[in-house]
Parts: sequence; C-alpha cells; structure tokens
Amino acid sequence: MTILGFRAMKRATPLALLLLLLLAASPQGANQTSKPAAGVTGPAAASKPEGSNRHYVTLRGEIVDYYCYIEKGLTGLAHKACGTNCVAGDVCMGLLTTDGVLCMISVNHLRAMDPGSMVSVPDPFNTCRHWIAENVDLSGYAMERKGQRIIEIMDVKKASGNPPARSQ
Repeated sequence: MTILGFRAMKRATPLALLLLLLLAASPQGANQTSKPAAGVTGPAAASKPEGSNRHYVTLRGEIVDYYCYIEKGLTGLAHKACGTNCVAGDVCMGLLTTDGVLCMISVNHLRAMDPGSMVSVPDPFNTCRHWIAENVDLSGYAMERKGQRIIEIMDVKKASGNPPARSQ
C-alpha cells in the first residue's frame, strides 16, 4: 500500500481505501503495475496488466498547450504567455519529447477519482500548468490506443543535465 504513503492513507476517504483494497485483492493483483513513490524516475518493478500497453516511463521534453501545437505548431518561449492562458482555460497540455513525439498529459487517475484523499500529496499536473514552454523530465504511465498517446503524470521536474534513461 505505497500508493498514497502512510500519512495520506490516514486521511484517505473510505472510498479510496476500498478501491485500493479491491485493487490489491483482485485476481490479477500479481499482474497489476504498482505505483512508485513520488520522485521515482525508473520503470515500475511490477509487470503491466494483461491486455494493457500502460507502462512507466520518464521522458524529457517541452510542455506545450495541446491545441496551439496541433493547430499551428507553436512551441517555445515566444508562445509561453498564450500557452499559459490556454491551459488556464482548460486546454489540454502535452509533452513534446526531444525526439518529436507528442503525448497528452493526464492527471493522476486516483487524484481525479477522489481528489479529497490526495490533498496533501504534491500535484505534478498543476505544476505543469505553470511550466508551459519549459523543458522537463516527466514521469508517469504512458499508454497508446489508435495512435493517441497519453501519459498519466506521476512526477515532473525541470530538466537539467543529461536526459533520463529511456524506460519503457
């Protein structure tokens, strides 16, 4: 039960605790991917659920406002003010990786399902809202279906030094 950490578990709502218990007790529990603690940048140790392409990665790239990038190809500091306004108005964010791959950034799914239980847990998704046009190392669960790429964000920090080792 390292998903929320001990302090957050004490304040977790009964619904969140029930979901965690059901997940741990599921018949596929051994095949479930465990969530690493905040700040972990390597791949998850457990295997992914059968039939899923969900896998833990750390990617380097620029946070972009999804609409302006798709519509006009806009990136960089010249687009920072517009991009910041767009995401403040709930336009999607994306990570444009250093090798040119665009992934939509998704909020942590557990946070979306029960935000009250994660009040004291850092929120990397909202951190990204303030880092449009910044180069970052973003860690989370990458998924793809029918050409659509998404990463469920678990951690983000400003990029520095060598790029992270590609984990897939």
